[in-house]
Amino acid sequence: MKSSLILFILFLGLVVFISCGEADHEKAKIRFGMVKYEKQSERCDSTGCAKLLLEYPEIKSSFNKAVKDSLDNYILNSLLDNYSQQMQQKSIDEMSKIFLMDYDGARNDFPDYVIPWEINNTISVIFNANFIASFQSEFYHFTGGAHGNSGTYFANFDSRDGRKIHLSDLLLSDYKDGLNKIAENIFRREKILDLSTSLEEAGYWFADNKFSLNENFGIKNDGLVFFFNSYEIAPYSMGPSEVLIPYSDIKSLIRKDGPLFKIMQEKDKS
Repeated sequence: MKSSLILFILFLGLVVFISCGEADHEKAKIRFGMVKYEKQSERCDSTGCAKLLLEYPEIKSSFNKAVKDSLDNYILNSLLDNYSQQMQQKSIDEMSKIFLMDYDGARNDFPDYVIPWEINNTISVIFNANFIASFQSEFYHFTGGAHGNSGTYFANFDSRDGRKIHLSDLLLSDYKDGLNKIAENIFRREKILDLSTSLEEAGYWFADNKFSLNENFGIKNDGLVFFFNSYEIAPYSMGPSEVLIPYSDIKSLIRKDGPLFKIMQEKDKS
């Protein structure tokens, strides 16, 4: 009878421990709503126009104020980077005002100027669980020239303290060689390049003709995603490149004390 009671108490303690852990995960999730910010030049007709469209998350609540401040700061700085012009702007209203004034100035100085200007930036939350908040920022800018400028960038945060998450927080200390080898196989498969084909001969600009991942990565439900923007490893004409590495491919590299380990366990169960 006594042993049965002890077992019951231990079982109950385990249930409470697991429940508390799940509750902590839920509590650390960020709550947000999406904001759509649109502006266009007053002089907007068939001869030309300047338009600005920003879509981004507005953090409603988080684990604590430090997390909210960190995420708010990241989002604002990402939006202001759309049109910095070497000026320290403090708000998207100020940034959009300068952008539209510059366009109107170009049209006033050159009456025949009919090239439209555009800023389009969407920031999305691509993962929000297991104490991780991962963001993806996609933008397109055009202010004249041969072509517009586009890019995709990621940022990952610990949703308990707002600290930025790096690969070293997720993977073992000696992860680089193993991760690059796995990623290169995926990259070559996507680009239809066999192992005997030189990356340089295929048109890519990796240092010493050796594949290497960058630090521009996002955390998703199905794996780590890395993104090379235009001009980063290849000419503009070849476009950007994305490498999605499934967690199942990097099991041996994931830190057991890191935030990816629980994600991998959940993937194994499903």
